Amino acid sequence: MVAYLAMWQDAATASRTADPKHPRLDDHAQRGALQLLQHVMRQARKAGVTMQGAAVAAPSVVKSGSDKVVLKDCVDGSKWVQVKPDESPDGSLSGGRRHTEATVVRTDGGKWKVSDLYWEDVGTCVS
Repeated sequence: MVAYLAMWQDAATASRTADPKHPRLDDHAQRGALQLLQHVMRQARKAGVTMQGAAVAAPSVVKSGSDKVVLKDCVDGSKWVQVKPDESPDGSLSGGRRHTEATVVRTDGGKWKVSDLYWEDVGTCVS
């Protein structure tokens, strides 16, 4: 779970500049998870916005093994908001709670990284 939480911190840092090549993005993410985060950064940059704040994650373990952990979460993005260049809020992105699933794997070098990341639309968390 440490790698998963660190991945969200890395994403928040990268989103302040909307840089899809930010050096922290691949610190705790790889493969599909990294591609998704890079896509989000590219879309923000294309829209001319950055992000402030951070998502709040509180994952639970669905399945755990020696080299792989599957997590589910209800990521709260209400404090991770898009802003325009003048730092005024951009209301086009509604932050909220999203059902999220992730797979964290041990790499060949022994480091844990999120390899798969999937999130649904805002409002998809079920209590």
